[in-house]
Amino acid sequence: MTTIWKAIVAYIVIVVVAALIGIKTCSAGTLEDVATSPKTFAVCKTVDIASTAYLLEHGLATEANPLVAWSLRIGGWAPLVFVSIGIYWAMQKFKDQPGAKPATAIANGVTCIAATKNLLLLP
Repeated sequence: MTTIWKAIVAYIVIVVVAALIGIKTCSAGTLEDVATSPKTFAVCKTVDIASTAYLLEHGLATEANPLVAWSLRIGGWAPLVFVSIGIYWAMQKFKDQPGAKPATAIANGVTCIAATKNLLLLP
């Protein structure tokens, strides 16, 4: 089982890197475009959820965010996934509104840092 999870995580990391490179090169965008893109949130949140699931399932970590820990206790992964989808939807819907870019960049930064921290904890 451990080998399968490592392969899944490796695949996700490759997809993340490819997606970020693709956003940067194919759309001729800037680093700011990547930092303020809802797609970046979707990719990093996917890595965050997958790596958190692996770490928790194998007893390698505990959930540090008390809100997420509570959500996992009462509803499993569904609430976390649905809230993440809702955040992505809101980012897409309001991306052209004033203040949306900085808010998206902050959300992306926090989410990508959490995903990176999780990946570093993997054996």
